[in-house]
Amino acid sequence: MRAVLLLVFFFVCSVAAYAQERYMHIADISISGNEKTKPQTILREFRYSVGDSIPDGRVDAEITNFSDNLHRLMLFNNIDVSYSQSDSTAIAVNVNVEERWYYWIYPILEIADRNLTSYFHYKDYRKINYGVAFDWLNFRGRNEMLNFKVRLGYKEHYAVSYQKPNIGRNRSSGIWVKTEYFRQKKDIAYIEECKPVYAENENAYIRGMIVAGAGYVFRPGVNYDFSLSLSYQNIVSRDSMLAPEGKLVQNFIVPSFAFDYDNRDSKVCPTSGLHAEIGVNVFSELASSSFGFASLGFEYNCSVFRRRIFYHGALSHRQFFGASENIPMNERIELCRSNLIRGFDYYYILARNFSAIQNTFSIKILDRRDFSLPKWIPTKFRNPYIQIYADLFADLAYCSNFAPSSEVENPLTHKPIYSAGAGLTFETYYDRALKVYVAYNGNFDFFGVFVDYKTPIYKKF
Repeated sequence: MRAVLLLVFFFVCSVAAYAQERYMHIADISISGNEKTKPQTILREFRYSVGDSIPDGRVDAEITNFSDNLHRLMLFNNIDVSYSQSDSTAIAVNVNVEERWYYWIYPILEIADRNLTSYFHYKDYRKINYGVAFDWLNFRGRNEMLNFKVRLGYKEHYAVSYQKPNIGRNRSSGIWVKTEYFRQKKDIAYIEECKPVYAENENAYIRGMIVAGAGYVFRPGVNYDFSLSLSYQNIVSRDSMLAPEGKLVQNFIVPSFAFDYDNRDSKVCPTSGLHAEIGVNVFSELASSSFGFASLGFEYNCSVFRRRIFYHGALSHRQFFGASENIPMNERIELCRSNLIRGFDYYYILARNFSAIQNTFSIKILDRRDFSLPKWIPTKFRNPYIQIYADLFADLAYCSNFAPSSEVENPLTHKPIYSAGAGLTFETYYDRALKVYVAYNGNFDFFGVFVDYKTPIYKKF
């Protein structure tokens, strides 16, 4: 009997507490500044619609999350989301955006290396790409993207792609298609002591690759999505150093699955929020063998002290599965390019398993400073800003080889791989970020100065 009375007591208390919680009714959502962007594209980033109710204690958090979601679209230079209370139980949400320039026809002039530091380290000044590209972002105001590229130089690249999110009655589906062609006269043949060894022919192309693929993205919630894709790779090698086991032609069918969760306040320089992703790719060589590749990433960002000191932590794991002899060298090199911690920019760490943890404390030394440029400059570029962070970091990784005979390729297996350092991050509009840092490489025992420039173009493929 006493147990029954206790249950009744707790039930009554719970109902009373729930009844006391106040809800705010969304009476209106107004949007301004969206000259090209459809209102539905903006409203898709909010969990609620007109007529819905939000717990009173959650209103500020949901408005902040709405603003963060709009920042991650990378369609606007400035975003202001606020709300006003029309009466004791109703609010009106106000969204004001400043749109970016969406039509980009621009010349390509870039280094064909991991970053500027690696380019000058290896002193191969022919590693330059040049050409022209056309990017139509926010195509038709629906966050679609259309891209054409003709790139010549060290690594030629010809591409056409199209991405369309927010389709269907609930705007929860998306699709993308692409086709690409690469060819080059110099390419990495193998790795020795974590450094690339190249094959080269100045008079002929020694490797070409055709890639064609399509994918479907399902986004049931504002902050997460699932994606399925299928692509085809045709790789032709015309140099015996590049041909795995004498195979001059490789054909792969690659089905892929990925899950992505993201509620960060920025994709390029986040200061708050969580990002988690997992992906699996299966490479099936036609009429031959197959292997798989899986990746797992987790990133956490938070403010430590008064929005002045921030912490960024990242965990990652990448792993091949299947027989090692089925994984050709060119695919090992390509899929292991991301096996990288700061201070190891010069090195390729080929590993069957690679796990890393990165820790960064950032101190904002210059608050966001906005500039007004002369009126003859187009309005989309007239109001840049800059903010600067000082960074302190320490990275740690661990890996295992494909086989015992691979130690010449990678001598870092089964031992701590570590680095530490400090640097500066310069963030400006259009999601540009320039990082300059000094790092101590613990395994190769040297200090180096490194430069990293982040691109703002994020795609679903």
